[in-house]
Amino acid sequence: MLERLLKRLGAGFARRGHCRLSISRDTLTVRRVGASRKVPALFVERPLPVLAETSPEALAALIASALDESGGAGLPVHVTFADELVRYFIVTPADNTVRMQDLHAATGVRFQTLYGDDPAGWQLAADWQAAEPFLACAVSRRWSDALRQAVAVGRGCVVSARPELIAAWNLSRRELGAGRWLATRGERALTLALIAGEARPRVAAVRTLPVPEPVPSIAWLREQVARAALLDNLPAPAALLLHGPRCDAWMPSATGFTDPGMSVLWGDADERSTSGANGAVTPSAPLAWSGPT
Repeated sequence: MLERLLKRLGAGFARRGHCRLSISRDTLTVRRVGASRKVPALFVERPLPVLAETSPEALAALIASALDESGGAGLPVHVTFADELVRYFIVTPADNTVRMQDLHAATGVRFQTLYGDDPAGWQLAADWQAAEPFLACAVSRRWSDALRQAVAVGRGCVVSARPELIAAWNLSRRELGAGRWLATRGERALTLALIAGEARPRVAAVRTLPVPEPVPSIAWLREQVARAALLDNLPAPAALLLHGPRCDAWMPSATGFTDPGMSVLWGDADERSTSGANGAVTPSAPLAWSGPT
């Protein structure tokens, strides 16, 4: 009897942990991380159909199946959206803004003005500020509905959901300023966060830079960043902190130590996930929503 009890307790311990769910336009990836380092992480990767032709129910079934295959059904889930699925924009609050309701209203109006879509169809989140412009982002409710249904099937919970750029910001915000901007590298583009030089560094704008194939030289990258700075009336940065897959053309060895141009610094390969080294979610995410999606 004792042996059966110990076996059951051991199985329960092995089931503990959490899942990191990454969603891009074409791919769904699940990484189940155990509560103990002795329990190996399990990976499941699935191709995704064309989003416009897929219902939330069909997406939910795909997500639930991937979670189940990874052994993550019933576990907490941390979700990261690829920047290609996210719409970023800056909201300038009115001078007489005093309530959170006013900030929400201003964000909805700004989103509709920029994109022409009904905000009700999108999950909006922001770094709510009443005294200065703030960054907001939007993800289609098609995804949030699918996530809610998929996780509910396995009786788990969505602990947090955030875009890649915001995950990178949370990990790197203390290193950023007017002289050092932030970017994430996706499959087809860079998402560039322009940082304003103020007492508290903030994102002044977000720009998408399509990256041609093959990957161009660092001179091309410098030119694109300088152009973005000029368009937003900001001084170009001395360095760019880049998160995502590394490429030889932009590595420090590609230029000499005396090269006066913008340098590229790289974040760790695993920094695109939603959690830190110990698996705990970074608590300072300004643009993440948590709990039931």
